Amino acid sequence: MKRMTLWTGVLVMVVTAIAAVAQPPPGAGGFQMTPEMQKRMEEFRKWREAHRYTFQLTSTLRGLEVLDRDAKTKLTPAQAKKILAVLQPLRNEPKLTQDKAKNALKQIKAVLTVNQLNALARYEADRRNRRGGPGGGGMGMRPGGMGGPGGAPGARPGGPGGARPQMPNPSQMKDFNPFKPNPQLGPFGQRAAEYWDSFFKGLQQRASGK
Repeated sequence: MKRMTLWTGVLVMVVTAIAAVAQPPPGAGGFQMTPEMQKRMEEFRKWREAHRYTFQLTSTLRGLEVLDRDAKTKLTPAQAKKILAVLQPLRNEPKLTQDKAKNALKQIKAVLTVNQLNALARYEADRRNRRGGPGGGGMGMRPGGMGGPGGAPGARPGGPGGARPQMPNPSQMKDFNPFKPNPQLGPFGQRAAEYWDSFFKGLQQRASGK
């Protein structure tokens, strides 16, 4: 896998960015969340909790990019083949159930070595610290995305040159499968699909020994 471009939690970035701009410093002006947006954020929080194994799975897959930066922990072709065997069937599922996400997560971790699992654990701990630290961005989030084509639409603060934040609608994600394009999500769904297409392409390249 010459370059694994991973989906970096675009859904979480939208909510994180909105939360950041919704609470300006005392006495400062700025964007204020409407009651409707606050309701939508709470709905999204509940939706995300209901899909916690899905997000644990995608977080682990994002961590594979971290493993790939170090020759001591990068995936071998044999490991990539096994992970592909676990993930490929999920791409055709109309909905990724929590049982299937949990089982896939278990199978993928079983493929990894102790050193790789430890590196993943450090990545997760560092990600949690960044999310909870000053700035609250986390996961490499910055306005406009991570320097690639997958920036979250509507994630920039309102004001001159910036779009007003838009909340994702949980009602459009009842049959959520992060690996399958969702036309209902518009540009957001298209960008997510592009990320995962790149991810699987990279994994296939590694499986073939590239």
